[in-house]
Amino acid sequence: MGIIRPTSKGSNETSNYYGICDIAILGFTDKSENYDWADVYLEVDVKQKGSDYTKTIRLAGSLDRDPDGSVTGGSVLNRLYHFFDVLGVSAGINAQGAFETEDGKPIEDIANYLSDNHSVGTEEPTSFPYLAYVYKEKPKQTGGKVYTRVHYKINANSEEGRRKLTDDVNWFKSKGFIKEAKLEEPKTTVEEMDEIFGSDAIGNM
Repeated sequence: MGIIRPTSKGSNETSNYYGICDIAILGFTDKSENYDWADVYLEVDVKQKGSDYTKTIRLAGSLDRDPDGSVTGGSVLNRLYHFFDVLGVSAGINAQGAFETEDGKPIEDIANYLSDNHSVGTEEPTSFPYLAYVYKEKPKQTGGKVYTRVHYKINANSEEGRRKLTDDVNWFKSKGFIKEAKLEEPKTTVEEMDEIFGSDAIGNM
């Protein structure tokens, strides 16, 4: 009938939730009115494959304007349009700093527009069409709290998308834009030791 051998959990299993991960987009929230400095402040709720918890991508920043107030650019536009391009969003920001569709129709609520057209519409997705880099951010001060972040530079969940995202992440790290805290070494539980060595052996350790 075949030989049965016990299986053990890999030592890097806890790192499955960090690095380049499969994600689905659950919805969007516009928080630009809460911050004076932010012309754009979108929170994107995402779910990682295999995780029970929701995480957030933030796209936030101010727009560059000329003396008469017309929008001329801004780094947040680069981040926003890369994100939109991956999702297939054809909307954008006009010269007045307002969102509109590709054919010039005003978008009164960008969060609802994006949630209705570019999210999975469920808290329990079954497909994960995007890739994102998830990491523990190094605190600015020694001993500070470590937060889990999802970087805004996502890509399509494909071999090419993974390659591009890997290149992007390596570049961000090399320039110091991504600063990571060290992941804790996974701890072996009593249950795992019992599976590997047997309960009698544990008592003799």
